[in-house]
Amino acid sequence: MMKKTFWAVALIALTQLITSAPEASAASRATKKIGLSIGLLTEPFPSVIGYSLSYNLFKQLRLTAGYGSISATGTGYTADLTTIAADAKLFVVDWNFAPFVSAGFSNVSGTITGTSTAGGTSLTQTGSAIVFGGGIDWQMDWGLNLGLEYKTASIGGNSVAIPGFYFGFYF
Repeated sequence: MMKKTFWAVALIALTQLITSAPEASAASRATKKIGLSIGLLTEPFPSVIGYSLSYNLFKQLRLTAGYGSISATGTGYTADLTTIAADAKLFVVDWNFAPFVSAGFSNVSGTITGTSTAGGTSLTQTGSAIVFGGGIDWQMDWGLNLGLEYKTASIGGNSVAIPGFYFGFYF
């Protein structure tokens, strides 16, 4: 019973904070313009972990450039990929806690190496894709930024869709 009461109070407090704080109705994107962030899976797309530099051009438009990587090893293969990407997020409303849609460009390059008892093979490739997405972003008045997003692209004739998370700080 105590656990349920705690979570109910926490949910009410968070809802109150989001909807009644001055930052809920007046976007801090107008005052805190430059941001640095770390993304997991989608920022930049595709990458396991990535680093981005962003600029809030307007209250409802953010431009982002980033660098990310994917390093994986499995049974019989290794993959080392690098992503360089740029995108634009259009916020549906000019609140600090706001949904967005995004569009961008990703360039992925790297090497995938496979091994077997018959020998090994290596493939070095570079490709690019137009990326679309959407999500929710929260840039607080004091600069902290949190976001959840879902991005999709067609890479090498295959459709790829991934959910992701990012966090950062704006100055």
